[in-house]
Amino acid sequence: LLGVQHMKTYLTLSAIALAAAATLSSGAVMAADPAPAATPDFVVTGNFGITSDYRFRGISQSDRDAALQGGFDVTHSSGLYVGTWGSTVSDWTSGPGGSANMEVDLYGGYKTEVAGVGLDVGAIAYHYPGSKTANSGSDYRANTEEIYVGLTYGPATFKTSYVIGKNYFATTGSGEDASGTMYYDLTLSQELMPKLVASVHAGYTDYKNKQTSDLYSSGKFSYADYNIGLAYDLGGGFTAGLKYYVNDAKAGTKTYASGTGYNGKPNLYKDGFAVSLTKAF
Repeated sequence: LLGVQHMKTYLTLSAIALAAAATLSSGAVMAADPAPAATPDFVVTGNFGITSDYRFRGISQSDRDAALQGGFDVTHSSGLYVGTWGSTVSDWTSGPGGSANMEVDLYGGYKTEVAGVGLDVGAIAYHYPGSKTANSGSDYRANTEEIYVGLTYGPATFKTSYVIGKNYFATTGSGEDASGTMYYDLTLSQELMPKLVASVHAGYTDYKNKQTSDLYSSGKFSYADYNIGLAYDLGGGFTAGLKYYVNDAKAGTKTYASGTGYNGKPNLYKDGFAVSLTKAF
């Protein structure tokens, strides 16, 4: 998910070298330097920001309009972490007819390093409070649960997400099952100059639906998404970002990613720019 970031700190034990006391002719003794402050076991961090277009896996979640976003993370020196992140979203995303037009994500996992490779394993639940259909008042089936594994080496991060529930972001109707849907994410990031970082992303949604006659399955919902971006550290915890999104949308993707039936805009998969400003604390 765009915008969701985890931080991890490790508890480090520092050996304190005491200076040998040297008795001088004046009787003065050299004092040892003070011990460094201990690294805390728990660290709480947060972020808040605004984006001109909230994109998730290449598709606009905010009707190609601005969205407010923010979240908190609690990390432990062992590598365990939990967090929550939220964003304003459109009716198309959360469901028309009484939804709160909010996305609230809950996640937790474990980060470590093995032979120089960063490892991140965890689970995330994407939740849309009050999500209902326009007609029956039943579940809009937008709520989605995934487990994930991420690997980081140098500037490259590869992450695989696996849907463990039956729903996949309102693509499943009554009796349908999208469990097993996979998302593959490869991101490269590199500092171009002090405070300026460039990134390149390629992702692929491998959509599964146990009901093969489903519109999105038969209409080839699976698709690739790409983006390139720049992020500049403004200081004081502020970061300005710019990204350009491109999607290899199929017939099923185009049918799915149209908000015209829910007081929204068409072509939510359309290529385009998004700018953002984020404050970390």
